Amino acid sequence: MPEADYSTARPGAGWPACHNERVSDERGPAWTGALQDFWRARRRARLREVLAGLTRNSRPLLNFEQVRRQLRAVESAGRELTEVPLDRIVGSVGRYNDFTREFLPRQDSDSGRWARVRMAMTGLEGVPPVELYRIGDAYFVKDGNHRVSVARQLGHRYIHAYVTPLHTRVHLGPDVSPERLIIKAEQAEFLEKTRIDELRPGAELSVTAAGRYGQLLEHIDVHRYFMGLDEQRDVSFEEAVVHWYDTVYLPVVELIRRHDLLTGFEGRTETDLYLFLSEHRGRLWRELGFQLPAHAVASELTGRNLNATPAARARLLEQARAGKVPGLYHDVLVGLTGSAADDQVFGQALRIAHTERTELYVLDMAGVSAEARASLQERARAAGVAAQFVTTFGDSTEELLDRSEFSGLVVMQSARSVQGLVRRLRRPLLLVAGDGQPLSHVLLAFDGSRRSEEAMFHAAYLKLTRTARLTVVTVQSSARTGRRILDSAAAYLEGRGVEADYVRVTGPVVTALLETASERDCDLIALGSYKYSAWLETVLGGVPDELIVRSDRNLLVA
Repeated sequence: MPEADYSTARPGAGWPACHNERVSDERGPAWTGALQDFWRARRRARLREVLAGLTRNSRPLLNFEQVRRQLRAVESAGRELTEVPLDRIVGSVGRYNDFTREFLPRQDSDSGRWARVRMAMTGLEGVPPVELYRIGDAYFVKDGNHRVSVARQLGHRYIHAYVTPLHTRVHLGPDVSPERLIIKAEQAEFLEKTRIDELRPGAELSVTAAGRYGQLLEHIDVHRYFMGLDEQRDVSFEEAVVHWYDTVYLPVVELIRRHDLLTGFEGRTETDLYLFLSEHRGRLWRELGFQLPAHAVASELTGRNLNATPAARARLLEQARAGKVPGLYHDVLVGLTGSAADDQVFGQALRIAHTERTELYVLDMAGVSAEARASLQERARAAGVAAQFVTTFGDSTEELLDRSEFSGLVVMQSARSVQGLVRRLRRPLLLVAGDGQPLSHVLLAFDGSRRSEEAMFHAAYLKLTRTARLTVVTVQSSARTGRRILDSAAAYLEGRGVEADYVRVTGPVVTALLETASERDCDLIALGSYKYSAWLETVLGGVPDELIVRSDRNLLVA
């Protein structure tokens, strides 16, 4: 319907004679004022276009027909008369090139018509409602572009309108840009193909860049292919969509929410981050040889250990206290050195991976025989643990360090050669000695330092998840200092429902620790990696270095 031209309105056509006579006087002060308002609006329009060119942030008025086709919008029956916020009108049926996004006039030739509408809208009789289409929360002018333009320049916030709604699968907001419209169009196509909004009501898969819905479709196609291989049957696309959403997409989104990962990716959505993690998992798989889980990749990309925050650790210990194994040591990395102890080292790592219900990553640092590898793989299968094997071809220490960034625990043989790893690893290191039996009694070496507090958290976790005994020992010559240190440990542990024995001993630190471990039959000593400066202890040596050389017990260095 063409927009009404008030300059030709006649009595009997819905307009009183006095109105027609007033607007026809184009030489009075009202007309002059209306024209001045138009040219002010034109200057603002030119300024907006110059600024948009400089900032490359153009937001033109949208073409309704193009939007309707792209979003597959279908007109609903009926219309309603209502007040519409002017800032939600973002497009037009036929005049989208004649106005800016703020409905400032872009054509000098519009001056007469704009001025007449301006005079009509400020007259006593007013103007009829405009006609709009609505898609989501965005409105498009069917009839009344000049009335909308004048109303905005007059500072009005709302305008009366007959609104015809259109239905689409995607939500359209008033802040939509041409670039965002492309994304919305892709979303509409994605929803039409997958019907995931029907199959999983409430599913919210929104992205912030074009092309990503195509990537999601590729994920579903690949998932469908492997489902067919696993189940040896034809899998329908609809079934693959649901299974992918439930078993692949949602677990990653739950991880994102649980660890508040979006704070590290400002302006992105959960679906953006899902795709980002998936992409980096593929790259890391090619680089490291291990297919890493999403949480390990997220931990590295965000530069923070997801289980290191106080809130996360409190939650882990609470779950452990309730009889669950929440999986602190996700993705156990074990290094095989080709020594006779490899069997015990692998066994201890396998036991932990089984208890934690996680995967086992095996780094072959010495080129074990094919027969030995097959035997280890069979042990993992029998234990119900997924194990991945990679052989190093360069500096085995650096290879281990690279892969350790994506693991929750590193397991190695206790030997002098690993001393240099202690201060370079950013993950806890379990050094296996002896016959590799289950860890049943933990001796926590506690001196009140930050690193020993880290060891205390791990000792508490082991106590709760493995019903192990726990003894806390501090080596202090001063009874008062020893009591203060042990009291602080007791406050932490008892506050988390962890029972322990507390012992103060004197003498050389390493000797005292080893004697206490022997007297109490402890099979694991837990301690911090260093007390003062990592650099200083690298030069001068420290307690972990001496324990590695002298101890016949397992060591957990946090």
